[in-house]
Amino acid sequence: MRDIHQLLREIIPPTDYQHRNGFSNEYIILSLSDAERNVIEQSLIEMLEVNDDTLIGETLAIMKSVNSLQALEKRLQLTKKSSSKIFWASFINEIKGGDEEMKNIALNEIENVKGKYALIHTFHYLSRFNDSEIKEKIRSYINHKDYLIAYNARTSIGIQTNELIERERTKNKSLWWQFWKN
Repeated sequence: MRDIHQLLREIIPPTDYQHRNGFSNEYIILSLSDAERNVIEQSLIEMLEVNDDTLIGETLAIMKSVNSLQALEKRLQLTKKSSSKIFWASFINEIKGGDEEMKNIALNEIENVKGKYALIHTFHYLSRFNDSEIKEKIRSYINHKDYLIAYNARTSIGIQTNELIERERTKNKSLWWQFWKN
């Protein structure tokens, strides 16, 4: 068995940009032996009791950890931010293979997500529900005036972005020439 403390550091790296940007631990999770998996699962559940790091929840969802549901539901109840509620609900939904209550939480909370970057990040968790009603909510943002919001809404549900990119280029080109005219 590999060193569990080292494995945990690899699975849940520090929460800074340098360690988390583009990070995925799925390959590590899939490489765990049964014994390692059991110890890691229990360690992650214990970490979740004192830490609201969504990577812990996401990792437990990858593991399909039914044992973590109580801790995940507690995290969901403790959070006040709408985007965080959607994240925790998506993990629970994923582990359960679909859950109407979690879907309803996501549907209700999307309207309350504050801030452009929170909304952008939330689209990708919403799409994990793989639900037509939630996809329609996301779809309502695909032509948003803010390019990043529209772009991320589209990519989260698999809509091509070529048209949007071209529209943005055309808009920026006309703005560039207006700058020189003045």
